[in-house]
Amino acid sequence: NFIMFRVYLCVALMFAFSACLISQSRAATQTMKTTITLEVLSCEGCARNVAAKLLEIRGVSNVKTDLKTKSATVIPKAEASLSPRQLWEAVEKAGKKPIKLQGPSGTFTSKPKM
Repeated sequence: NFIMFRVYLCVALMFAFSACLISQSRAATQTMKTTITLEVLSCEGCARNVAAKLLEIRGVSNVKTDLKTKSATVIPKAEASLSPRQLWEAVEKAGKKPIKLQGPSGTFTSKPKM
């Protein structure tokens, strides 16, 4: 019985440790995301074009666009640090006008210098 108790205890501790690591990883990704609000984003084609331009930037893992909020949320790859200026310019290359960029480097309402 004592051996079974130790086995169950080890398994429980492994699950708890795994849950902690997953939680920390999700929290880090959430704090590293950048949200870009656009003046106009009214069709799926435009949203796909914006996402495609943002995905061309080295270090971008994923982009989610939202027509209702006229925004694009950029998720970086692990350990990547994205340039707010590059993100802003990618939206401009897609033919859209960013009006706000909010991310780990701060909040910008005009093209960032960095």
